[in-house]
Amino acid sequence: MNIRRFIYAFALVVIVQCGVYYYIDRIVLAPTESFHIGDGKQQTLNLAENNDGKVFYSYDKRYAAKVEDDKITVYDSNDKNKKAEQVDLAGAKVSFFEWLPDRNLAILATYGQDPATRKYGVYIRQYNPLMPDHKTAAQLKDVPDNSKIVDAAYSTATNVIYMKLKVGEDRYRIYRTDANYDTRRIYVQAENIGKIAVFPDKDIFLYDNLKSGTVYMLNGTSGGWRVISPTGKFRLIGAENENIFIAKYDGNDSNLVIAAYRGQLGIGFHKIMAYEKPADFSDVTMDSVRNM
Repeated sequence: MNIRRFIYAFALVVIVQCGVYYYIDRIVLAPTESFHIGDGKQQTLNLAENNDGKVFYSYDKRYAAKVEDDKITVYDSNDKNKKAEQVDLAGAKVSFFEWLPDRNLAILATYGQDPATRKYGVYIRQYNPLMPDHKTAAQLKDVPDNSKIVDAAYSTATNVIYMKLKVGEDRYRIYRTDANYDTRRIYVQAENIGKIAVFPDKDIFLYDNLKSGTVYMLNGTSGGWRVISPTGKFRLIGAENENIFIAKYDGNDSNLVIAAYRGQLGIGFHKIMAYEKPADFSDVTMDSVRNM
């Protein structure tokens, strides 16, 4: 009888204890902010009531940047009570924004007239959310009015940035800057430039000529360049480590590709995928080809 009462008492203690744990875990420690999981991998924030602008997440999903035409707002998911940071654009507009793939540092490009001097300017700059007041920027010299940076490629090991400046319809220039903010135009063998890329640990710049269907490499240190694509018409997909990915297109439509290739400098390229029907180049991403 005593044993039965002991068992009942022990079971009652366990039930009460489990109830207390459940209450603490689900009620007391429950999050008070509304977070939701977007794709099962990253945590997303309820940034604003409207849908204007585009949201970019840092590599570890700690920071979210809502980028609009003339405003950038940065949110810190580690401190939900912290006020969102407004990036000082000095009255300029934003043409490019990207978080680096390995650290909480963003690259952004601005353009427009200086409110004080009324002179037109194009800038490439870095934004560090841990030091938001520390501004580092490089101005592109001798740029036409209404031009703007529409793409940039950053070498994380060499701290070199290559920029694609749009100066007109299907007309682009390439500029380069480094850790010392030595910014200059790089003259390349193309005007209608498609994709650009750079090796993460070398000052090797890659780009393509949409008019001729040719992919080039340029050594930023020596200035030497050469064609790297095989015979045919190709577009640059991107680069990862030592690997370069390109896509072959047939006919005159460079937006429709029929095969993907992987290669390395000094070795050449080999086909890794042939599409059953021509694929839209915008659907051919690094994620879709890197593991083939």
